[in-house]
Amino acid sequence: MSDGSPGGLHDPDLQEVVAGVKIRDLKVGEGSPPVQIGARIRVHYKGWLADGTVFDSTEGRAPFVCNLKPGMDGVITGWVYGIQGMRPGGIRKLVIAPDKGYGNQGTDRIPPNSFLIFEVQLLEILPSANLAQGPGRPMSDGSDGGTEDLQLTHIGDGVRIRDLRLGEGTPVEPGATITVHYKGWLPDGTVFDDSRSRNRGQPMTLSLDDMIAGWRKGIPGMKPGGIRKLVIPPEMGYGAQGKGEVPPNATLIFEVELVKAGS
Repeated sequence: MSDGSPGGLHDPDLQEVVAGVKIRDLKVGEGSPPVQIGARIRVHYKGWLADGTVFDSTEGRAPFVCNLKPGMDGVITGWVYGIQGMRPGGIRKLVIAPDKGYGNQGTDRIPPNSFLIFEVQLLEILPSANLAQGPGRPMSDGSDGGTEDLQLTHIGDGVRIRDLRLGEGTPVEPGATITVHYKGWLPDGTVFDDSRSRNRGQPMTLSLDDMIAGWRKGIPGMKPGGIRKLVIPPEMGYGAQGKGEVPPNATLIFEVELVKAGS
C-alpha cells in the first residue's frame, strides 16, 4: 500500500460522510450489494498518524476479518462509517478524527487525540455468523451470536472458543504471562469489563495462573496477533458468588486479542 495516500489529512478529493470521517475511493470495487454496517468483511489495511508514522498494517500478515460494528473485533466508529458502501476489490482512504477513533485515551501506538489515516482494501464480504440480536464493541451484543454461536468449539469443562483471527509465532503455554486487550459481556450484551476503557487504553499484562479457570482453559494455544472469543460457564468463571458487575451463576463472553506472549 501507499505512504499515507496523496494529500494526507488535507487531500482535496476527500469527501465527508459523517462528521469526523472523510473518505476517498482510490479504486472502486465491483459486485453488489455494497458493504453495510454489521457486515462481516475480510480486508487488508494500513494505518498512519498525521505525521506519516505507520502504527498498524496487515502487510506480511493474514488479512483482517472483522464485523463492521463499533467496537466489534476492535473496530472503531470511523471504520464503520468509512467502509460502508465499499465493494469487493475496492481500495479506500479514510481520514478519521479523534472522536471517531481512539479519542483522548489513544493506544500504545496512537497518542491521545490523534487523527488517523487508513488505506483499506476490501477483499471479501463474508457470510454473517451472527445468530442472535442484542442491544447493539467495538462489540455490540457479546460478539457474533453470543452464547449461541454455532462456530464455537467445545474444548472441555464447558468452555467454548472461536478464533476470529489467527495469530502467528509461538503459541501461549499454560501459566504463561500474556499481554492482551479484552472485552467481557454477559449474555444479555452488558459489558462488564473492557481493557481499552482503563489504563489509558494500554493492553494488560497478566499471568494466566492468576486468571479465572475459563481463561486458563481457553487462552493456551493462541498466537500473538490472534483474536479469540471465549464462552465460559459460571463454574469456570465467577461461580455462585459473582464479582463486581458479574451476577452469581453468570455465563461470560470474552473477546481476547493477544498482543504479546511473555513478560
